[in-house]
Amino acid sequence: MPADAGPARPRRARRVALLLVGASLVLAAGGALWFLQFASQVRRDPALIYREPATLDKLLKRADEAERAGDRATAITTYRFVMAVGQGAGADLAPYVVAARAGLGRLGAGDTVPGLPR
Repeated sequence: MPADAGPARPRRARRVALLLVGASLVLAAGGALWFLQFASQVRRDPALIYREPATLDKLLKRADEAERAGDRATAITTYRFVMAVGQGAGADLAPYVVAARAGLGRLGAGDTVPGLPR
């Protein structure tokens, strides 16, 4: 091993450490900006995180189970929630809104929350 190889190793290790710290800071800043953007979107549209077919499917199943179990209040609340989230969201969520409206019809409940404008 050459005598001058010793000081090069700490310098190289320092450079690698600085590179890793810089990359970590860039990733942290990017993550923070992404989170702030997402939080802003959710603030403008609280239903955003529920507006996906898998979630609405689970909610419809929960409402159907409540309806069959005789838990009318839970079924109505869940069907109304599915309608509120799915309305105006696009054609891909229209079947969920139709199913929720049908569930409310079976229960004899209105398809809007009482007291709120339609």
